[in-house]
Amino acid sequence: MRGIDIASYQGNVDFQRVKNAGIEIVYIKATEGLTYKNPFLESQYSGAMAVDLKIGFYHYLRANDPIREAQFFLSVVDELSADCKYVIDVEELFGQTIAKVSSNVRIFADFLISNNYDPCIYSSDNFYATNLDSSVKDLPLWVANYGASMPIATNFVGFQFSNTGVVDGVNGPVDLNDFSSGIFIDSVNPQPIVNTVVRIFQRTTNLVGLRDVNGNRLVEDGIIGIRTRQVIAKVFVTSNATGELVRWIQHRLIALGFNCGPAGADSILGPLTLGAVKRFQTSRGLASDGIVGHLTTMQLLR
Repeated sequence: MRGIDIASYQGNVDFQRVKNAGIEIVYIKATEGLTYKNPFLESQYSGAMAVDLKIGFYHYLRANDPIREAQFFLSVVDELSADCKYVIDVEELFGQTIAKVSSNVRIFADFLISNNYDPCIYSSDNFYATNLDSSVKDLPLWVANYGASMPIATNFVGFQFSNTGVVDGVNGPVDLNDFSSGIFIDSVNPQPIVNTVVRIFQRTTNLVGLRDVNGNRLVEDGIIGIRTRQVIAKVFVTSNATGELVRWIQHRLIALGFNCGPAGADSILGPLTLGAVKRFQTSRGLASDGIVGHLTTMQLLR
């Protein structure tokens, strides 16, 4: 199916002419970061609706708290009707590590899922391959590669093949896309993967008293949803710490091939475990400070 995506650059669009030109799907930029809203959003949306085009919305992800960005996005599009998946546009590192950018995308997507919105990633072929890790590669992909007959990525629901397209009814150049039926919102909401490692983490954090933002224990369901991510954000384990959370960290390090010394999982974050944490952090592109915070915890959960 032929599609275009538009933003404020396109301004007012004659959607009847767009439809007559053979376009079936239009994606509209809704928001960016924490405060930017497309000033033409309502007029572009109503124009596309009036001629019965299939509609989707996207958010340009920056380097803020991903939950706050997701909340802002949903606050803008919540009252608008969409046919297509809600897209997280990720194209820049903004000085962040691959692990951090990937974590932001994952948190944003999980927030959408937890609120019954069906997510999708938009990115370039190169950025997707080199700057996003495996934690987000189960999400549907809309990929850009200009001038290529097919993208390098092999599993995608949308292919943006030009950013200089000409379509009747649109002023100036516009992005051109081919979409498969996979771009449409599923009749059944996507289900997160149940994971034994996550379930043991949930049990451990319940045991040591870590709670979500409302003070509730986690449901030990093996799913990294919004409440589990709230608890992950509270993890902060440093040198010489003791207890069951340290034991869980040691078990994960050992399972992932990082030796914690002859004592194994002894529940003490001593020098040998500290060294294992630093080696693990380096292997995942994190700062090797030996502190197990939320980014290191997310990597340990994979």
